[in-house]
Amino acid sequence: MTATPARRLVLASQSPARLGLLRQAGLAPEVIVSGVDEDALTAADPAALALVLAEAKAAAVAARPEAAGALVVGCDSVLELDGRALGKPADAEDATARWKSMRGRSGVLRTGHCVIDTATGGPHLRDGLDHGPLR
Repeated sequence: MTATPARRLVLASQSPARLGLLRQAGLAPEVIVSGVDEDALTAADPAALALVLAEAKAAAVAARPEAAGALVVGCDSVLELDGRALGKPADAEDATARWKSMRGRSGVLRTGHCVIDTATGGPHLRDGLDHGPLR
């Protein structure tokens, strides 16, 4: 019996944590950063925003010639606090101020995932996970 060759896996993210998780799972993804302007995208709520961002990143990378034939994985996480999405802090000072304002409160980390098979044009898989409450 002939073994099926391994598929290329492309991570459409510059997140060291996501890359580390995939490597811990025994995978060796290539990394292609999407270049998506996250601030330009909106959605009805934080959970939907996480999915919109994940899909945009996966689609942007899947459209590139260097991703041809690969499975492309796009991911994003959005922290929801008091019903609103908190984007990435602008800098260390902003992050510190945000942590202080959150003291004693809890939020939910909304995560979106999208997988695009560039060899077939599909399936286009997507899901959202909630991790929380975070305190």
